[in-house]
Amino acid sequence: MAYQFSRKDSTLTQGLRRIAAGEIEAALAASEPSPEPLAPRIHTMRKSVKKLRGLIRLVRPVFPDFAKENRALADAGHGISGLRDAEVMLAAFDSLATAAAAPAEVLAAARIPFARRHQNAHDDAALEATLRGYRTALARVAERAADWTLAADGFSALAPGLARTWEDARATGRAARRAPDPEALHEWRKRVKDHWYQARLLRPIWPEAMAPHIAAADALGELLGRHNDLSVLTALAAADAAAGDTPAEAAAAIRAAAAQEQAGILGEATALALRLFAGSAECLTRRWRRWWKVWQAGD
Repeated sequence: MAYQFSRKDSTLTQGLRRIAAGEIEAALAASEPSPEPLAPRIHTMRKSVKKLRGLIRLVRPVFPDFAKENRALADAGHGISGLRDAEVMLAAFDSLATAAAAPAEVLAAARIPFARRHQNAHDDAALEATLRGYRTALARVAERAADWTLAADGFSALAPGLARTWEDARATGRAARRAPDPEALHEWRKRVKDHWYQARLLRPIWPEAMAPHIAAADALGELLGRHNDLSVLTALAAADAAAGDTPAEAAAAIRAAAAQEQAGILGEATALALRLFAGSAECLTRRWRRWWKVWQAGD
């Protein structure tokens, strides 16, 4: 079943276990040896972990095992982050290079360290060890998830976690707009993504109304994700230049092109966020509670 609660769930605990089992199953399947391309499999593995963390954050106030399971899932995700980073950074470099004001041969030299990182991350032995560690970590979570239990039921069990994530997204957004450094923007992105996952979980309460809200949260998360990728790319290029592995001219050109794109991203993200996160958490939870009650009653 989809990543969302269902009226067929007799309790929130049942829904929690069902959704978790489905995500873990998909993640484990993607991590098994396969002739299928690696990139989309890594994407599935990372997304499943993020979806699981979004799920348990929604029920955090009534989930006694939250801290333990959140840590376990974070560790599993971090274990494969190098695979994703190597893949995305090479693609980000190629995308940005078209706008970088530097000779082609200089940019080609700057690309070499990024290609090397990609190759090293995909070395057969290293790759299998990484995937095996991920499978082991997720299998342990799966064993415990079958017994996950919530201390409350109904929308009252969801409202505090939903409100906390909403206010966290608003607060980190304000902080990032005041001081748009990479760390602040990264924190903002994480909280926006949390809300996106939680809205997806609650989509059935009124699909027609929830769909544009979910789409807006997704778009904002993608904008901030691109901003973060450019920050990481710039930092790697600068480190390569400091180590003598890439021309300083290339690092400067990459930094200038990234800064120009990031300025546009921040403007677009700010306009979107001010609309999406207008209003207090109390307003949001009051409205969604009413939709939940109508949905539970059978529309």
